[in-house]
Order: sequence, then C-alpha cells, then structure tokens
Amino acid sequence: MTAKEAQFRTEQWPLSRITPYAFNPRLNDDAVGAVAESIRTFGFRQPIVVDTEGVIVCGHTRYKAAKHLGLETVPVHVAKDLTPEQIRAYRIADNKSSELAEWDLELLPIELGAIAADGIELSLLGFDTEELAKLLDPGVKQGLVDEDEVPAPPDEAVTQPGDLWLLGNHRLLCGDSSKPEELDRLIAGAPIHLVNTDPPYNVKVEPRSNNAIAAGLSSFQHATHHQKLDVERHPGKSKPTGKKVRAKDRPLANDFVTDEEFDRLLDAWFGNMARVLEPGRGFYCYGGYANLGNYPPFLRKHGLYFSQAIVWDKLHPVLTRKDFLGCFELCQPPDTKVVTSGGTSSIAALRNGDKVLAFSTAWPGMIGYRSGPEIQVGRRHYGGPLYGVNVGKRTTWCTDGHHFSVRLVPEAKRIWCVYLMRRGRWWRVGKSRILTTWGLGIKQRLEKERADEVWILATYPSNESATTAEQIASAKYGIPTTYWEQCQTSRRSPMEIARIYDSIDPMAMHRGALWALSDHGRRFEFPFVRNDETREKFGRRVSFRCNACNLLPEVMLVPIPAGGPKHDWEPIRHVDIQAYNGPVYSLNVEKYHHYVADGIVTHNCFYGWKEGAAHKFYGPNNVPDLWHVKKIPPQQMEHLTAKPAELAVRAMQYSSVAGENVLDLFGGSGSTLIAAEQTGRNAFLMELDTLYCDVIVDRFQRFTGKAAVLERTGESPIAMKPRESGMR
Repeated sequence: MTAKEAQFRTEQWPLSRITPYAFNPRLNDDAVGAVAESIRTFGFRQPIVVDTEGVIVCGHTRYKAAKHLGLETVPVHVAKDLTPEQIRAYRIADNKSSELAEWDLELLPIELGAIAADGIELSLLGFDTEELAKLLDPGVKQGLVDEDEVPAPPDEAVTQPGDLWLLGNHRLLCGDSSKPEELDRLIAGAPIHLVNTDPPYNVKVEPRSNNAIAAGLSSFQHATHHQKLDVERHPGKSKPTGKKVRAKDRPLANDFVTDEEFDRLLDAWFGNMARVLEPGRGFYCYGGYANLGNYPPFLRKHGLYFSQAIVWDKLHPVLTRKDFLGCFELCQPPDTKVVTSGGTSSIAALRNGDKVLAFSTAWPGMIGYRSGPEIQVGRRHYGGPLYGVNVGKRTTWCTDGHHFSVRLVPEAKRIWCVYLMRRGRWWRVGKSRILTTWGLGIKQRLEKERADEVWILATYPSNESATTAEQIASAKYGIPTTYWEQCQTSRRSPMEIARIYDSIDPMAMHRGALWALSDHGRRFEFPFVRNDETREKFGRRVSFRCNACNLLPEVMLVPIPAGGPKHDWEPIRHVDIQAYNGPVYSLNVEKYHHYVADGIVTHNCFYGWKEGAAHKFYGPNNVPDLWHVKKIPPQQMEHLTAKPAELAVRAMQYSSVAGENVLDLFGGSGSTLIAAEQTGRNAFLMELDTLYCDVIVDRFQRFTGKAAVLERTGESPIAMKPRESGMR
C-alpha cells in the first residue's frame, strides 16, 4: 500500500469503539434525522474521521445517526498523519468551510426536479418542506388581469369542431374527451404527469331564466315558470328579456343524459385519462355530491385509485359540494413490521408487487401464508402525531387517519361515553351508552338530533361517572348540553333552544370544541360517525372501520392472526400518542384491503394515483383535506361550473413540478390553463363547446398578452383586446 493509499484508507469499526469529542462546538441534533434517513436510503458513504484514540474528528452527526439506526459497525478513517494541533483546527475548518459555499439557484431547482422525476424522495436531501416548495415553485406568477377574470362567450364562435389551438406552451383542442384518437391528437405523445378535471355531473339542472325559455333551451313552460313571463307575450312586464344568451341561460353538454349513458361516458372518460396518465401520478376530479358514487367503479376498472374527498370550502354561506376526489392517506412509520408470504419485513423494505398476509372480512379469516395478494406501496414525509395501538404485547404505530377493522366488546351495553356533536355552527356535549338494543348509542343521537357529525371523547363504566364527566366537559370547554330535538313535551321548544345558542359566541364555541378534541386525542377531520353513515352497522358481531384517533381502549376488539387461517378478536388495551417527523409508508392490498402490521390486522389505505408506481407528492407536511378558497361571485361567472384558478394551482403544486404536463379533459372556462401558466406547467385542454374554446383563448390572451395561434391557419383569428386601465 502506497503512502497516498494509506492516507485515504477506510476501516469498519464497531460503533462502541468510537468516542465523541467532549468539547465539540457544533450543535447537530436537528440534523440527525435527515442524516439517518440519508444513510438508510443511500448507504454509509462518508466515513467518520477519528484520531488514533478513536475520538471523533469529523462526523459527530453521522455517529448519532448510526446510533439512531441501531448500526453495529460503521466505516471509519483514522487520521494518523495529523498532529493533535492539526486535528483541533480541522474540526473547526471542516464545519466552517461547508458554510462558505452557496447554491446556484438556477441550476438547483433543475436538479431537484430531475431527482423528483426519478422517484427519489426530496426530503432525503436535507431541505425542509418550505425550502423545497420555494425552490421547486418559487411563486405563482401574476398576469395582466385577475386570474379569475373570464370574458363572456361571443355570439358566434371562431373555433370549429376539431380545431387545435397553440397557446404559448399550452394546447387546446375542440373535441370529444371520450374518443382516444382526439386525446392522442391533443397531447401529441407528451407524457401526462397530472390530471385536473371537472367532468359533467349529470345532475339534470335546467336553466330557468326567461332568456333560456325564450331561446328554447329549457323545458320549463312559461305558464309554470317561477319568473315573470316573456315581455313579448306579456307586454306589461317592466324589464324585457335580453336577446343575448348568457352562461346561465345555456344547459351544459352531457348534463342531461340517462344514467346508462352517463355510465358509458364515465367509462370512456376515465379510461382515456388512465391510458395517458403516467404510473404513480395523481388526478384531481371535481364532482357534485349527488354523483360521487358513480365514479369509484370506473376508477377501479381503469387502475385509478380513489381516495377521500378534498372538501372545497367556498367561503360562502351555502356549502353545497365536496368537490375534490383524489388524494391519499398517510399510514405507518418505516420500522413497522409487515407479515409477507415469505416472512416478516419492515414496511420500508416492501416494493410494488410484493405479497402479504391479508385478512378477509367476508370469510372472515387470514389469507396468504403461501401466496398472498399483491400490494402497491406509497411513501412520503410526515410531521405530526403518531398513534400507538397496543393489543396485548403488540403495538403498532400509525397516523391519525389510519383505519382499523374493529368490533365492540360484549360488555359494550354497560359502558357509557361522553360525546361531542355538531350541527352547523352549533355544538353540544352529551352522554350515551356505547351500545343499546337498537345499535350504536351515538348513531341514534345523531339521527334523532339531525346532527352533522359526532365524536366520542371518552368512555366511562357507569351512567353516574359519565354524567359527571359530561358536566365537567360542558363547563371546561364552554359547550352546552342542550338537546336539539323536541321529542318530549318537557323539553325546550326550538325557539328556546335557538335563544340559548344565539347567546353564545359561535367562534368561542368552535374553539372550545377544537380544544376538547385535542385534549382527548381526537381530530376534527375524523368524526366517529357522520350523518351520511347512519345506515352502517356498528356492533359486537359486525366489524366496522375506525380511524386510529377514534379507537376506544377496552371497548373495541381488533383481529389478531392465530395460526393458519384462524384469527382471534382481542381488545385494544391502550392508545399512546407521540410526535413524529419522518417518512411514512402506505400500502394498498389487492381485493382484501387488510394486512398484518406488528402482529395486528390493520386496514390498508387508498391513493389518488395511476397504479403501477409509487405515488408522487410534492406538497408540504400534513396538507389538510379542507381547502378554503373563495368561490367566483355568481355575477362574474361566465360558465355554470367555473372554478377559481387557485384550486388548480394547489393541485399542481402538490402533485407536479414546474415543466411537467397537466391534462384537463373538460376545459370549461380555462382555469386549469391559467393555473398552469401561473405555475410553469404545460396545460393540455379538451373542450367540446366551440364558444367556450373561444372563451379560453380570449382569457389566455388577456391574461398573458400573448397571441394564441390556430393550427389550421397559422394565424390568430381572435383579436387581442387592447390593454385596459384596470389591467395590472
């Protein structure tokens, strides 16, 4: 070995042989988690530098990370050629010199985008979430006009069916989203990284305006219409009906079809979408509340994972829709032990296509000791509470929304609970038996009092102890115990109940409710029962799904493998809560939707992505599924279902990176295109209505000041509007 080779020699040492420098001036505890995750993912690539006595010269953070990971040996370089004086100076120089370098902020985002596209988790690189968000999306660009300013449709369309428009980096085709050949023409071979779309809802809502009736666009007859009749038929009317057909006067295409035809269209639309969406990439699909049930069968058919609803709070008194479908659920930390067909594995080591031991609720029983169902695996960074669910000697940790299949203990009829209930802006505290002759006690209260949702705060062994706890909770959190329904003559009248709640500050009551939920480890976004779940069965002989944050120790049972296909139902002993900041993993188990984590059967999670690869998500930690975005005022809407551009901006920032391609199969008024222009994405829009194709082109030109080109002529036939005084 030459002297030069000896200078760079690396050895494997037991971690116990290494000693930290007692006077190390560098504070590094905050970096240990990131370094540990880097070592776990990429390996131990940089040795710890020590002196001849084994005292660390450089690498204190790597040493702590190795201890955190439980490593027994680590690579070490012994600085034999340095004097004690040089070692002391080198400790400082090594740390300080790294601070002198700066990032090239033009090249760094490009490299980060390429790394993300390769499927590598950016949180491994040591940047925090806010830094990554700024680097990958430095901001939302403003246009010449407001992003939600939509021009009125013209009287006659310039666009013809089949026309393709080129709008800067974006493309718009006047075509049919159900036809593969038209979608292929639109995207021209480009990969699609995200779908953000708003299909027709088939809710069969007809326009009722006099204009629509006069134009023959509504089946409402003037003799039965709620508005005054047309002035031409009724000269006494004070204000004549305008000749111009406005957005609210025109029915939406494909919004008045039979249920069978709507199913055919959904099959074609989602099939076309799945055909071009890259594996592992997300989709956001708006939906009217009444037709959400139509989506899942066709999403599943085409390999698109349906998840929870992302609720759009329109900041308007009437919240009539939960408009977003397609996100994902967080699950379990990397050291969770999962039983596979080949043995036990950490959840972090599992890959798409692996087979796991599953649990069938239909049978019920364990399935897959030899060859279980295949899984899909997802991973992302998470910062928030973990819930430790203890069953006997087994404990598994998971995020608050993770599901378990549970049953109630036989003694549930003798156990009482204190609950928190909400109806609109009203809250109340109450008590109930867990289980009554007619089923779950709080479910009955929810139905009788016509409440929106209810949470169980805690359980008690007797009516007396529950009554005391109810009174304490009411006093502590400032929430009444007043019943809302009038089921007995001795109860208060609705007017008296309203007077009680009118005397209470609703915001103070809401804050008190959140305080109560927090004190008891519950989450506002995960009620125990919602009003749309009252038909579900809850009981001792029927299993039902329950979020981790709602599990009730000594009241609920979960399934435990008992050898072969057998299982036992064992009680949850206690649930612990601890803070966590690190990666979490999610599984989707084919057909059976259950796997065994740390010896406990648990329900899998769902994703809003195209199957075939791990889900990609670029948003900050703990993104809530309630988005507060002000709706477009009705008087400004030139399209019946126009959405604020900010909704599409959020979808793009959470599920794509700058330079990627976003598809919208139903262009509407063009909000997806405007959001793509604001965030540096490339939009591909399909729109069937020629008039609204003109609206999209006009809107793009007003927002950017750039001319759109019609492909068949190479010209810009829709005139650029002159810059107005109100423009930015």
